[in-house]
Amino acid sequence: MDLEAALLGFGLPPQPSIWAVPGAVISTDSDVSIFCRTPPGVTRVHLYYDEPYGKWFDHTPEGAQEVFEFCQQDMTHISAGIYYCVYKEKPSLTVDTGPQGFSERNVTLLCHTPHSFEIFILCRGGNASLPQNCSHQSHSAFLISPVSPGNRRTYRCFGSYKSNSYLWSLSSDPLELSIPETSPSNYRLVNSVRLIMAVIIVLTLGALLLDAWKSRREPMGPSESPKMST
Repeated sequence: MDLEAALLGFGLPPQPSIWAVPGAVISTDSDVSIFCRTPPGVTRVHLYYDEPYGKWFDHTPEGAQEVFEFCQQDMTHISAGIYYCVYKEKPSLTVDTGPQGFSERNVTLLCHTPHSFEIFILCRGGNASLPQNCSHQSHSAFLISPVSPGNRRTYRCFGSYKSNSYLWSLSSDPLELSIPETSPSNYRLVNSVRLIMAVIIVLTLGALLLDAWKSRREPMGPSESPKMST
């Protein structure tokens, strides 16, 4: 029985390597271990069996791990075929705190991904397995508007490719976004400052108007008397 080993990355280096022990050619009803080596930081690996029908074998690492073993028992001609290592890395979701990234009414969320994804997905609510209220776009910056003080929302982001838009990356860790409410004392302070500024403006305008009125009421001196023409 011929067991071919292949690999399937996301088209971006470095790609994982794959090998079989005791080898790619084994006898019927034998056991075989298929190993996948991935770059550091990979959080989940899938072993995909392509022929004669698609089938996934999942493996979640325990701690730091770069080599993953998939044990296949009692191999037959039905389970022989091409196997692929598919790995996914977790993106991260942060708040843009730059000059225009965060305000009382607008918030920009940034989806950081380890690969150059073509599609970015932001979801509000739900969980990693069942995301809800998702939006798709071609860039990683999401403008959230408006944001009301006191409201709390949980967001997650994913990455994908145009050729396989149904295949999403792992979910980022949830990001809870909340805008603190302004306390009543702050409101009173703001209103007091506004009132003082208004009084200053009114007094300044009144002084200017009074000075202009006095200038027009003052009598002209002898030298300023108008000359009569003969």
